[in-house]
Amino acid sequence: MSVSVQQLLGDAKRLVGRLREHDTTADQLLAQAQALGRNVEAMRQYNEELAELNSTSQRPRSALILSIQQENRHIRELQQENKELLAALEEHQSALELIMAKYREHIIRLGQSKATEEKLAASMPQCHHLADKVSEMAAVMRKAAQVDEDSGAEQARQLAQLKVENEVLRELLDIGRKSGSAGLEDREVQTEDSEGT
Repeated sequence: MSVSVQQLLGDAKRLVGRLREHDTTADQLLAQAQALGRNVEAMRQYNEELAELNSTSQRPRSALILSIQQENRHIRELQQENKELLAALEEHQSALELIMAKYREHIIRLGQSKATEEKLAASMPQCHHLADKVSEMAAVMRKAAQVDEDSGAEQARQLAQLKVENEVLRELLDIGRKSGSAGLEDREVQTEDSEGT
């Protein structure tokens, strides 16, 4: 199945659009991950400061422990969310790399197909010239075969005619020999008769 240049260009444009969308999404995810990292750091500092304040505060120990536990849960949730965002960011980066690899592959194929089309277009006159030469050679060979065939038929006809003439001459020669020997005998008889008289 052949793919036209227009289809390849359309696919390339769609891939570029998707790449831009993925790039924007990746930037947003990275910004969110950085913001979450800052929040986690702020929460850690907050916990440290809170611990220092609680050590000097007059609040009951149980209330302080409950507050710290709540803050710890919140920090763990933020850390888990940060891990999920980082995993999503890595997944988007992998998808982006795959799309870019496919895009480069399509561009290479497009360049190769254009080069092949240019080579074919450049070789078309030579192909037409060779086809014309082959046609000319075929016509010459057909003519030569016809001439050979006609010449062979003429030679066969002449050979048959010579055979017939040869047979006729042989027959005439045989008749001449027979006639010549009979005439010679008659002359000898006539000579003998004349000598006797």
